[in-house]
Amino acid sequence: MLKEKTMDIFQEERVKKILDFITAETRASVVQLSKKFNVSKVTIRRDLAILSDQGLILKTHGGAILMQEKLSFDIPYKEKSLMNINAKQKIGSEAAKLIKDNDIIILDAGSTTLEIAKRITQKNITVITNDFNIALEIANNSSIGLIVTGGTQIKGVYTLIGDEAVEMLKKIHVNKTFLGCDALDLEFGISNRHLYECKVKMAMIDAALEVIMVCDKGKFDKKVSFQLCGLSRINKIITDSISDRYLNALNENKIEVICAN
Repeated sequence: MLKEKTMDIFQEERVKKILDFITAETRASVVQLSKKFNVSKVTIRRDLAILSDQGLILKTHGGAILMQEKLSFDIPYKEKSLMNINAKQKIGSEAAKLIKDNDIIILDAGSTTLEIAKRITQKNITVITNDFNIALEIANNSSIGLIVTGGTQIKGVYTLIGDEAVEMLKKIHVNKTFLGCDALDLEFGISNRHLYECKVKMAMIDAALEVIMVCDKGKFDKKVSFQLCGLSRINKIITDSISDRYLNALNENKIEVICAN
């Protein structure tokens, strides 16, 4: 029997790390987790019960899967990156115009924010991101400073999540955060498919003087699994097209809307 390391890894910390692991892998077995965290299967089952009670995972025979798999199906990155590509390029171009010389900015993970990264021409810019593709784009530009959050990769995409990313973002202050989303609804607010990605996005919002949402028209009037925040946390929205109903409602909430047409 494996020796319990209760003095080295407290249960609360271990449970968080287990959730990070399951979030990245989308599923895990009791045996796999027992070996990874060097605790007994009984202990892992107790930890999984805590996460299950919180609605974060679904217990299965011999392990667990991430609850979001049950709630929604994520779109593969390669397919997602090609969806509405012309709109994303226009939005990225308009968003890049809002960056000023000497700005420190956060670029949230996503295919639309990647288009912003491709179009930065201002001087003495520092970019903080949790996206591998954005990091590679910025790394090829010697005139832009780059900071990557760290964290755990979401399997199948190029996004870093987890406590490491959140804690790093809590320690910084930036001029602007350019935020992506999976859905936007007037009542439900901004929502996302990944629970732990929401925590990183919220830290990005808290770190910025100004929060700029970038989303194409296909994201409006929709809701997905996890609520990120209300619309009041957003200062500007850049999109390719918007209905009069949404434009009026956002303006009433003092959110500036920029159409990239």
